[in-house]
Amino acid sequence: MRLQHAALLGALTAGLVAGSIPAAADQAPDFTLPDLSGNSVKLSATYPNGPVVLSFWATWCVPCPEEMKHLQRLWEKYGEQGLQVLAPSIDGSKTVSKVRPFVMGRRFSFPVLLDTNNDVKRLYRVAVVPTIFLIDTEGNVTYHHVGYRPGDEVELEKEIQKLLGPPKAKGAEEQQAPAASVKESEADAPQSGSGAGSAAGAGSEKND
Repeated sequence: MRLQHAALLGALTAGLVAGSIPAAADQAPDFTLPDLSGNSVKLSATYPNGPVVLSFWATWCVPCPEEMKHLQRLWEKYGEQGLQVLAPSIDGSKTVSKVRPFVMGRRFSFPVLLDTNNDVKRLYRVAVVPTIFLIDTEGNVTYHHVGYRPGDEVELEKEIQKLLGPPKAKGAEEQQAPAASVKESEADAPQSGSGAGSAAGAGSEKND
């Protein structure tokens, strides 16, 4: 009897989560929330600058600190490529005072937002925290995940990489500039019969 009850509860919970949150390819509902400094942050003004990891969490959530540690790492790793992280806290009036000490104590530097009235939580129909949505630069949900277990961050990183594309080679322009200078110097130098200098200057190097 207990097993049947547990199975039924699990099925109902799974149905609630899977059937209610925005699915991949859906347009992400827009919202505006204050950050810890009181500044208003609007989703639709954020994702044009780069894909957004939208992570709902709470101070009382047991797995949230571990997941947020990985969000910090991903933000530091891909921030220069345009990755954005927004982390709305769903702490209500009784626990919202714990949010700032929680964030500062763990040195999370990505934007943390306050959804004290749970308006955005309801907008996204979040039933469990942590819940993550990955949003592309057009505002479309490309990936979502409910809960956290060690290793989930690997899948999230792969999805982020799909949106960001291959990283640009650092210093590519600087590498090309000396080559141009060499060619100009060779053009001014006395020409030799073999033309070996021009052949060496024309060598190419692939920058992945």
